Amino acid sequence: MHTLVPTLLATVLHWGSPNGITQQDSNVYSLWDITYYMAVPLGAIVIGLIIWCAVRYREHPGEERIPRQFQYHIPLEILYTVVPVAMVVTLFVFVYRAEDRVDNVAPNPALVVRVDAFQWGWRFSYPNGYQVLGSVATEPNINSPDLPVLTLPAGETVQINLFSDDVNHSFYIPAFLFKRDAIQGINNSFDVNISPSVAGQRFIGECTQFCGVYHPFMRFWLYVMPKARFGAWLASHHGLSTSVAEG
Repeated sequence: MHTLVPTLLATVLHWGSPNGITQQDSNVYSLWDITYYMAVPLGAIVIGLIIWCAVRYREHPGEERIPRQFQYHIPLEILYTVVPVAMVVTLFVFVYRAEDRVDNVAPNPALVVRVDAFQWGWRFSYPNGYQVLGSVATEPNINSPDLPVLTLPAGETVQINLFSDDVNHSFYIPAFLFKRDAIQGINNSFDVNISPSVAGQRFIGECTQFCGVYHPFMRFWLYVMPKARFGAWLASHHGLSTSVAEG
């Protein structure tokens, strides 16, 4: 109970999405902010009007049940038409800008990694032929250290080429603040540039597109390696691995 009040205050005072770990997530973060700045005042107005109507027009003994009716209040009609349209247009502009920046793919990224999703697991393929493979045939601990590990360098532009070997899947790392669907026959490419401040840390990733019986256990780890160590690490790994240590 002693932690409830601080937690509630932190929740109320923290606008938008949680902080991400990539350069791209700043665009998503700003999109969440503008959405909250619009939604909270609008919600307050709607709730306020509902309460005002419930109090102002409540039934009193001896009064007519139906209040005075009126129509064709032109200024009011213009207001509740123009304001929502302006809000939708503003949100459209912010969404377009965020998507345009997040979807931008660099012509010469520092690293290209192919990610294949399948029932029910992941295959991470690096340019030197090294592959990490992890699949789910039982119901493991969802945070098991034996999950496949996607190792990426911090402070470098990394391009992810995402594919599906069978049904639709989804590549989602909550710390990225966005996800991509893996669809058979389609290459969904995107770039990430992970902040050096999180080097040495790992983050959970998962499939968020229902894809069959073991979908809830189709997870993986993202390990962020310092830029200075990544080149030597990759050069020392070859072939196929089904269990990868973080160091």
